[in-house]
Amino acid sequence: MVGLDDCENKSNLGEEDLVGLFEEEEPSFEEIKETFKVFDVDEDGFVGAADLQRVVRSLGLKEHCSLDECREMIKPFDQNSDGFIDFHEFVTFMEKCLC
Repeated sequence: MVGLDDCENKSNLGEEDLVGLFEEEEPSFEEIKETFKVFDVDEDGFVGAADLQRVVRSLGLKEHCSLDECREMIKPFDQNSDGFIDFHEFVTFMEKCLC
């Protein structure tokens, strides 16, 4: 299994934190969709810096997570450089980091 340390993104989210969101070691497509919805609260189909900041803070993983820091966390997985993670990019992130 590839850990988060092996991914391009060096955020403070640990592998255990992400794996803990799923019932099995390898998440199903449905579980990935549900996880994306956790980040995409406004249901616009994208995860932006503010979305990521809200989730990181709610998980207590980083007390002071600025929008700039969240933008930097998004960059390595933002394949089209629009400043957001769409569902396809999110799936790619999950595959690289958890499977």
